[in-house]
Amino acid sequence: MNKISTISHIFQRLRSVLSRVYGEQSNFSEIVRRHRRFFCILLCGGISLTSFLLAFVVRYELSNLDTATISWTTWFFKTVGLVVVVRLAFFQIFNLHKVTWRYAGAPDVLPVFASVLVSSAVLIPLVLFVWDGFFPRSVLAIDAIICFLMLGVARFSFRVVDDLMAGYGASRQEKVLVVGAGAAGNLTVRAMLTRGLVEYWPVAFLDDDPHKVGITIQGIPVYGPIKNIVEVAKKTQAQAIVLAIPTANSSDFYRVIRLCKQTGLPLKTTPDLNQILRSSNVVTRVSDFKLEDLLHRRPIRSDVPEIQEFLFGRRILVTGAAGSIGSELCRQIAEQGTEHLVCVDKDENGLFRLEHELKHICGNTRLTFFLGDIKNPVRMEEVFVTHRPEVVFHAAAYKHVPVLQHHPTEAILNNVGGTLNIAELADQHGVSHFVLISTDKAVNPTSVMGATKRIAERVVRSCNQRSATKFNIIRFGNVLGSAGSVVELFLKQIRQGQPVTVTHPDIERFFMTIPEAVNLVLYSATMGQGGDTFILDMGKPVKIAQLARQMIRLSGLTPEVDVPIEFTGLRPGEKLYEELWTDQEKPLPTTHPGILIAPGEDALSGILSEEIPRLLQAASRNDRNAYWTSLLVLVPTFQGRTNGEARIPPDQTAESNAS
Repeated sequence: MNKISTISHIFQRLRSVLSRVYGEQSNFSEIVRRHRRFFCILLCGGISLTSFLLAFVVRYELSNLDTATISWTTWFFKTVGLVVVVRLAFFQIFNLHKVTWRYAGAPDVLPVFASVLVSSAVLIPLVLFVWDGFFPRSVLAIDAIICFLMLGVARFSFRVVDDLMAGYGASRQEKVLVVGAGAAGNLTVRAMLTRGLVEYWPVAFLDDDPHKVGITIQGIPVYGPIKNIVEVAKKTQAQAIVLAIPTANSSDFYRVIRLCKQTGLPLKTTPDLNQILRSSNVVTRVSDFKLEDLLHRRPIRSDVPEIQEFLFGRRILVTGAAGSIGSELCRQIAEQGTEHLVCVDKDENGLFRLEHELKHICGNTRLTFFLGDIKNPVRMEEVFVTHRPEVVFHAAAYKHVPVLQHHPTEAILNNVGGTLNIAELADQHGVSHFVLISTDKAVNPTSVMGATKRIAERVVRSCNQRSATKFNIIRFGNVLGSAGSVVELFLKQIRQGQPVTVTHPDIERFFMTIPEAVNLVLYSATMGQGGDTFILDMGKPVKIAQLARQMIRLSGLTPEVDVPIEFTGLRPGEKLYEELWTDQEKPLPTTHPGILIAPGEDALSGILSEEIPRLLQAASRNDRNAYWTSLLVLVPTFQGRTNGEARIPPDQTAESNAS
């Protein structure tokens, strides 16, 4: 410890001197970056001179060959200037001053090797010409080897010194256990040991991989399975736990959280664990673990070649861009090198927030934010005429089942009429691909929302039969973390000390995170040939009551003791179990394991197409009997609230029950 204190004192004194010269916020790394070319010339010139000198020493002073008869100093002094100048010239040609030293790694060796090799190849004939061939060629070979080694050592030494100056002397406020000894844990600890996270001091890894137990990573021991975390926490006197397990599935992640909660230590996580595996520079801070972090189940690849090829250089239109799915679509599309992204929504505040966010992450993509309602054909015509989109993602829809059950006219006009507007405009303006974002509630619907989405699917399939545009449908279930989702409701109730409300003990739903769903939507779009219905593999359905209990436990509370669970009964239009396809569809696997494809046979016939205007006109004039009749004609499987009340509008059903 005394040696470390001495080293720390030396570096602190050096830092104080540099700060007086260059300012309080400057450090060694920043000073070098300001004068990069000067420092590179100074260092590389010194290395070239030293390596040439050492080459003669190795050849003549450390060798038994001709040491008594050869005077090598004349060769050295008359040639060293030429050697240094040629070396520096080629170091500049190969831009060694532009290669990072702070994050020097294996790829940075290549330009160093190439510059030394080429400069040596040029030096050999030059030196022999100057000395008329009378010069020891072995010296030039030894010089090349020593110069290459010294340059490599210098670069990595700079990184070590810079890390020491940043790391030594910083206050180590918290000892932490790192859960996960994989790539993410390794990069997190590296940041803690250098300048990234100096307020944390890693004392141990925990990992379930038996092959890692007993080894050390960055000098930090791996203590063994995560189930021993309580014992390890006491042994190491840890003060916090950092989670570094981005690839864990949901069940494993929940198990780890439960074990960590037993220690009583605060849980922390990095800002975006799914990016750690792509870059060592993103681990700059850790934050307190929140229940929302449970929603991020596995990393989402943004570098899928098929998606990049499909979107690159194209003009893309997203309707419902301010919504949960629409906004994530815009984020992921903007990362793919799209030429022009047009974001359409009628939510002024949501569109403003999306604009503020995307302008900081979109790179070279041109952005347009268009305030307008998809039910307004004149306004939507303006979008297509002005911006000429090539691909349309139609995500705009009303989605809340109980709300739409009491406002069916709005559901019809928006989900059916709005979809018809956008689909017809896509056809008229030569859009290449049209993608409808649909829902599992469109399968054997029992709600107005589901019935209108089913009609929207049939409208899109009908458009595909008579258009050059490729119309495709992508259907999936609930997404975690969307506005008004059950997870959002449970979080609010738990934090406010309220009972957690579940409609029915047996109710189940399919769940997927928003980034997962959108990533699969984009991949599905690349496969669509027109008339296809893609169904995302949502895994096994989750019991909502079990989800509620899990979230209560992960909050450090006990279900039915600290937080009661109340069952409120099914809401209007709500099903116990959702389905992703009908018995007639029978989906088949695709080349992607998370995507199925169903035959697109449920299109509107010519006669049924005439029913769409009647449905929309009846909804416009609020003729309940007329639009309800049209719903049943267009969606024969629509069951309404219950089988016996299928032909009665929901508000009339309520009146009948009340009487």
